Amino acid sequence: MSLSKLALAAVAASLIGSAAAYADPPPQGGAMMGHHGGMHGMFTPEERMMLFVDAAKATAGMTDDQRHAWREQQRDHFMAMSDADKAKMKADLDARWSALSPAQQADIKAKMDAFRAAHMGGDHGGGQ
Repeated sequence: MSLSKLALAAVAASLIGSAAAYADPPPQGGAMMGHHGGMHGMFTPEERMMLFVDAAKATAGMTDDQRHAWREQQRDHFMAMSDADKAKMKADLDARWSALSPAQQADIKAKMDAFRAAHMGGDHGGGQ
């Protein structure tokens, strides 16, 4: 993976982490049970991977300062979303993930696993 792609992956992971830190706590029960809160409680692994892909595309070619501003804007937007808007966002992420071919899904999973291994000391449950 090239340095620029790794940088974009880092930006995307930072955005995902930023959104998780400010997300509303997940409702108790249902599919959210057993998760650790934050992004693991708000979004499924597949939804997190789609957020990762979106961030990488959106920040391609940006300077570090531009990427930082973009992450801040995205975090602010997410924090201002209503529960209904968050549910719609999740449904959109799910639909887009389901529309990918198995090969595309495997490619995204591999990129996420490589990013985790390089930056976080291994897999943290999101790509499996």
